[in-house]
Amino acid sequence: MKRRNVLFGIGATISAGAAVGTGAFSNVSSQRQLTVTVAGDAAGLLSLRPYSGPNGEYADDSGDKLALSLGDDSAGLTRGSQYEFDATLRVGNQGTQPVYVWTEVDSETFADDALYLYQSDAATQFDASNPAEVGVGGDRVLGVYVDTTGVETDSYEASITVHASDEPPEGTAPGDEPAEPSEYVDSLVFDSTASLLAEDGFLDESSVVVTAMDTATSTDADGNGDATAYPDGEDLPLVAADGPVVAFGFPFAQNDVSFGQYGNEEVLLNVLDEYAGSGTVLWDESHGQFYDLASHSSFAGYAEENGYEVTAASSLPGNLADASAVVVTTPADAFTENELSVLSMFASDGGLVVLMDQSDFSDYDQTANLNEVADALDTSIRFNDNQVVDAQNNAGSDFVPVTSSFNTDDYGSLLAAREDLGPELDASEEYEVDVVNVTDGDTVEVQFDDGTQKTVRTVGHDTPETSAENERPQEWEGIDDPETLLKWGDEATSYAEDALDGKTVTLSFDEGEGLRGNYGRLLGLLEVDGSLYNEQVVADGYARVYDSGLGRHDEFWSAEADARAAGRGLWADSDVEATPVVGDDPVSELFVPYATSVTATGGLADERVPVASEGGEPLVAVDEDANVAMLGGPLPDESFESAEGGPGVGDYGNYVFLTNLVDAVAASDRSGDVLVDGGHGQFGADYALAAEDAAYYQRYLEGHSIGLEGTNDYGDEYGPDLADARALVVTAPSEPFTDDEIAAVASFAESGGAVVLASASGDAAADARGHLDDLAAELGTDLRTGTVVTDASNNVGSADNPATTNFDESAFLFEAYGSGDGGDSGTVASVVDTYSY
Repeated sequence: MKRRNVLFGIGATISAGAAVGTGAFSNVSSQRQLTVTVAGDAAGLLSLRPYSGPNGEYADDSGDKLALSLGDDSAGLTRGSQYEFDATLRVGNQGTQPVYVWTEVDSETFADDALYLYQSDAATQFDASNPAEVGVGGDRVLGVYVDTTGVETDSYEASITVHASDEPPEGTAPGDEPAEPSEYVDSLVFDSTASLLAEDGFLDESSVVVTAMDTATSTDADGNGDATAYPDGEDLPLVAADGPVVAFGFPFAQNDVSFGQYGNEEVLLNVLDEYAGSGTVLWDESHGQFYDLASHSSFAGYAEENGYEVTAASSLPGNLADASAVVVTTPADAFTENELSVLSMFASDGGLVVLMDQSDFSDYDQTANLNEVADALDTSIRFNDNQVVDAQNNAGSDFVPVTSSFNTDDYGSLLAAREDLGPELDASEEYEVDVVNVTDGDTVEVQFDDGTQKTVRTVGHDTPETSAENERPQEWEGIDDPETLLKWGDEATSYAEDALDGKTVTLSFDEGEGLRGNYGRLLGLLEVDGSLYNEQVVADGYARVYDSGLGRHDEFWSAEADARAAGRGLWADSDVEATPVVGDDPVSELFVPYATSVTATGGLADERVPVASEGGEPLVAVDEDANVAMLGGPLPDESFESAEGGPGVGDYGNYVFLTNLVDAVAASDRSGDVLVDGGHGQFGADYALAAEDAAYYQRYLEGHSIGLEGTNDYGDEYGPDLADARALVVTAPSEPFTDDEIAAVASFAESGGAVVLASASGDAAADARGHLDDLAAELGTDLRTGTVVTDASNNVGSADNPATTNFDESAFLFEAYGSGDGGDSGTVASVVDTYSY
């Protein structure tokens, strides 16, 4: 079989060129014409044009028929050979309703199975026995199959007719009819999404693929007054299609969307199949996009598994010629006139253009730039400068709406569930798999019994990265040298190769982690030779504990503690005492992420409120008798760090203040680590923190010889000992504490340990605030969570994160923490007893 992407040269309008010599078609005085036409009754329904990829060169639509030219005078189709010309032409539905499309070949030269058009599989003819249903604006990319076996003549004509009808072709057996999808994707998730508009108002429903549920609303999150309001009862479009342009309200299949849990990656791949068919997908990175190809690496791998090449593009004009599709996420930099012109020509030639916006939260969107692109493409779709929220149907936060409101009548093929996501797995079952490749110390490829290969992220631990740009030294206690971590990344890879590569292992899953992670990888526990690899790699000093919701987290933590104490593996290079003091300055301003006020059941006296908003709402309150403090939000949230893509927190004293507060609330003789609760759904929640989300605060505490550790359980033999800690930080828990856990925390507070409770705003955190209030009540404090606090003028990133200088400075909580000599009996601890709450 000769599979050609670019074949020979181009001969005038002949269908098959010739190679001079024995066994090849002669080019002397022969008539060789292969044409493709649309049946007369379908002429108004279908468009027929060359494909935009390399093989489109061999389709010529300059005449009244599309002619295929597959060779030239010096090289051609050899007799006795088979050829597959992938992605040569494109047939599109330019009508107003979905149609069935198929082709018919008429040739006296070629046998029925020797010349035909096909879609992605060259073995399957695109004929009346295998038609395709093409949605409005959709198309099919077709290749040409030619078998010259037995062809003896140099002169032939062949024609291919494309048919279209709103009914399946006559004679199609019921079992051969294009089946409606047996099922559609269950739901789609939209993380911080805008909605869509029309150029002159609101989109016609025939262009809308997906809308938000009717419980969703449109908000002007950035407060700029530039969001277009929808009439009462108007659906909020989130996905729309208009010819070769498909628009999404947010980066639709980014790595943060749980692969396999929702249908996002399936729908986006369906879009590629429907409008591109095959070939190269360019991901535009030439306009300052934050959502680059790396942020969609999981989907890119999925698309490549299904035959596409997905490539980052640092320049569009120079790369579009060889592409079948281009993805443009919200562009920070505007397109030039030349770029817009080139992109418009690409779409006019049938190339797919996928546009993805994002919500106007914190004004991070660049909706105006994206609408300029839409305008140049002559599409009716526009993007709204808004944010869609849904308090009822969401994935944990109201700004992450989930929807199953689909237009399956017009776009069923885009919304169809796919069967190529691998084996159906049950998180409660175990599977015998073979390790076929080791990527690094915490990532392997395994093969199931059916031959399917999948990537497994071994959960509960983290090994050093093997590339410096992906490493965060703050996560590694006492190690801040990237080269040291790179060395141990390679060592961890070698360790995994020795332990796992080529072996049959037992794959299971942890109920606290789920089946798949952000990158589409299975989140697995691997048992090999009677040992749990996930824990053993920690015990041997090649990994740290990953502070997630893992059910065995505290067991793994104990394994790490033993390795650190013994200086095994990478911990031989750890020196916490050498960690310098960073950011320890007097506090001049604080900000409170996702803020609520703090209240008390019997009223809150001013002297118990060291921090209030600029408008006077209490943001921090203290109950000295109960050894409890309540924060209006999770102060040490690292997502606000500039290195993590946030607005930056360098001018704010959150870390200094929180450490002072811990010592002020704890008994004066209390020392030890600061523990962060992660066993109640905090990990992965946008409004709460596990220790994994506070690496920068961990590094700050190290400078004062204070540890920060995660804890998920309070009553077993593993994990950090609550009795030895100075403080327990509990951010908004989506799961309630058990009676035994409450008793353990209450005993800790009664013995002088500080309990710091942190609230959070948002409808999605309502239950979590309730759980936090329940815990506060059981601890004997009158402190409770309050109402949402916003500040449009003084904030970090958005009004939901108010900044303030409204301090009661007599509380002595705003000085630099200490000199770095241990900190556990630093400045505040020695003076706090002079201040009465």
